[in-house]
Amino acid sequence: MKAALKGRYDIDKNGGAAATLAVNAGDVKLRASIADATVVNGPSLTGLALAVEKPGSFIVDYNVPKKDLRFQFMNTVRIAEKPLNLTYMHSRGDNRTILDGTLIFDSSNRVSANHTASYQTSSKMLGLEWSRNSKQTGCFKIIASLNLADESKVPKVSAETTWNFEM
Repeated sequence: MKAALKGRYDIDKNGGAAATLAVNAGDVKLRASIADATVVNGPSLTGLALAVEKPGSFIVDYNVPKKDLRFQFMNTVRIAEKPLNLTYMHSRGDNRTILDGTLIFDSSNRVSANHTASYQTSSKMLGLEWSRNSKQTGCFKIIASLNLADESKVPKVSAETTWNFEM
């Protein structure tokens, strides 16, 4: 069994502090995090978070003061010898579910799609992202999203590119 303790003190944030204790327990990691609010005015649950994680498989986070539970499940399957990374996330406090998939054609080309359903506002978003990262031809990203609850069904599309110059 291995354990790690990580602490942080930030002068820029009026002395904000945080600490995380992570313990490897076989295939899973157990993690407890506290913020400065947990200990400044006497012991409290403010800023306390607990987590169980199996890397590449699942994460369960529990925010103690908010009594908020978040699940995340990950898996990779191969389609035509190409990896498809799938992620399912559900946050009880936000009443939100996200399904995300990324198909990696090669190290420069990947296509991502996600679907977010927020049950609190009854809005449903469908998104698609395609990004390419190439040293020869530069980088670009095309993002499209569609609000399925909107009657007009007009997608939002954006594109961005990055050019790197050596001088």
